Amino acid sequence: MSTLDARATHVYTGVSRLRVGTMVIADVLVAASVLRFLSWGSQYAVMGLGIAAVSLLVVVAVLMWIVPVAAEAQAEQTRFAALMAACAIVVGLDLAGTFDPGATTALPVTCIGVGGLIASAVTTRPPRDILLATGVFAIVLLVVLGLQVRDPQAVAPRLALVAISCAPPLVGVSLVRSFRSIVQFHSEIAQTQSTTSSDYSVGMLASEELERLDFAAERLLDDVAAGRAELPLDQATAARASALATQLRLHLVEDRRQTWLHHAVTESAVLDPVTRIDDPDGLAASLSSRQRDGLFSAIWLLVGSTTKATSLQIHIRRGADAGPHVHGLQIRIEATGIPRRQIDPAAWQAIRRVGRYTETGQSAMVRIEVDCLVDASADR
Repeated sequence: MSTLDARATHVYTGVSRLRVGTMVIADVLVAASVLRFLSWGSQYAVMGLGIAAVSLLVVVAVLMWIVPVAAEAQAEQTRFAALMAACAIVVGLDLAGTFDPGATTALPVTCIGVGGLIASAVTTRPPRDILLATGVFAIVLLVVLGLQVRDPQAVAPRLALVAISCAPPLVGVSLVRSFRSIVQFHSEIAQTQSTTSSDYSVGMLASEELERLDFAAERLLDDVAAGRAELPLDQATAARASALATQLRLHLVEDRRQTWLHHAVTESAVLDPVTRIDDPDGLAASLSSRQRDGLFSAIWLLVGSTTKATSLQIHIRRGADAGPHVHGLQIRIEATGIPRRQIDPAAWQAIRRVGRYTETGQSAMVRIEVDCLVDASADR
């Protein structure tokens, strides 16, 4: 199994376990709702509606395990819509069964289980769907429960019920976003692994272009060898051959200026829009594997953190030599749009792997200056 296949397997396994975990939590909350109903169900204004609500809640929880997650987006959207419709019916029945203006103890106990069912969908639906459903759920609870308040002492338990019911989906969205951020980081690492291991590389995107040029050149040579293109070449064929040779030479020259850092950034959907590399001499190729890993990790943490940098500039220049076989490099990182206090602490640990650094900042701009030493034999 290749490295990328192994990573993909780990990611899929992680998502599956996260999905199972959210469903187990949902079942725990449903069980808690059932136990609460058994304890306080006698206080319902309409007992029959309460029994119907709890029964439907249990049925939906069981169906969540029976009905598999759909691979098609449209089918999964239908599955989510059916889940939300069932939750709406449960909430409606429970609120109707407990609606008794002035009562302080008759609370809709199934709402906690409904919050768990909404949370069970966080791994299959976008955050906006979960947040929208949770928002509507909270508004309905606040309005209906608020209509029953006649005593100030009844406010606190109702607000606590709303908070407890709506907390699971919000926590679930936060956990999934964190998980996706971790997966994205490792995907970036896997994607750029080949480029960071070599000094000057063509990168994944440039490789596709070179493959196209190579195929065109092979086809032209095959035409000549098979006699389909006679020598000397006609004007049109000669012009095509000259254009191919020029493009190949340009790639060879360009690849000597574009180091692993250039390709690691340009091939990243997260880094490329906001990051600019200023390394005219290709000095990033001199960095050791440990320094490269630290620099790339720091860049990603600055741009891919919760509070993202809106602009990141990296300047690399030669510094003072520390000996006949040791060169010095000066790396300046300027991040705009992220205050220093909001930078992930892991970013500073990553920068320490590159070299000694100093940082200055004002408002939402941070400048990090790194002085590092590299092996002179690696600087080419």
